[in-house]
Amino acid sequence: MNLYFRNWCFSPGLITSLLAIGFFGLFVFLGCWQLDRAEQKRNLFVEFENRQLTEVMDLNQIDNATSSLDNLLWRPVRVNGRFLEDFQILLDNQVQNTKAGYYIYTPFRLLDSERVVLVNRGWLPVGPNRKVSPSVVVTKGVVKIKAIIKEIPKTGLLLKELPPEKMKKGFYRVQRIDLAELEELTNTKLLPYVIRLSPHSEHGYYRMWPLPGSGENKHNGYAFQWFAFATMLFIIYFLLNIKLKDL
Repeated sequence: MNLYFRNWCFSPGLITSLLAIGFFGLFVFLGCWQLDRAEQKRNLFVEFENRQLTEVMDLNQIDNATSSLDNLLWRPVRVNGRFLEDFQILLDNQVQNTKAGYYIYTPFRLLDSERVVLVNRGWLPVGPNRKVSPSVVVTKGVVKIKAIIKEIPKTGLLLKELPPEKMKKGFYRVQRIDLAELEELTNTKLLPYVIRLSPHSEHGYYRMWPLPGSGENKHNGYAFQWFAFATMLFIIYFLLNIKLKDL
């Protein structure tokens, strides 16, 4: 295919044209996908803000505790009960300020109930020796905590399924939160979500929780990069296939 304009001739080859079109379409698709991800993060943050304005929910009320996750997600809650301190679940590979550590999860039995919810009490560093479990706060008796309801955390791809690793009595290191696995381990029936301890609530550890949707700018940046690649490809393709006509 040759296109002429005054003294210039545009004559791209078939193979190079197909490759250019394919990669151009791929880059545009990836850019649009990143914009869609940014929109999802933005909507998530708006939902989070709206839920924070709602009345604090009493999780000891059975109708509240057993509501659907869609109604509960990101809701602030208060709950009375006891930490089941015989079980400390250490979610591995959690980084804070470039330091490796764990999120510490402890089962929490609701007062005058058989219902148990898993509480993320915050972050602790691994320390110099991974074989040594971190020091934890032991909270006895009935306590009142404030928290936010979250879905079960998702982790990255695991190379293989690893069972909970027993570090010492009552301490189990895990690579992901698997409720069925933890129910068997703790011999309890867990509610189908976790609650994240409020920074202002006692009985926890380091808690600088990231806001939902905080990755919006990152996705916008990725989208800009993909669109820039598409633009550069178009310019390079055009320049490599245009030349002066022989006079």
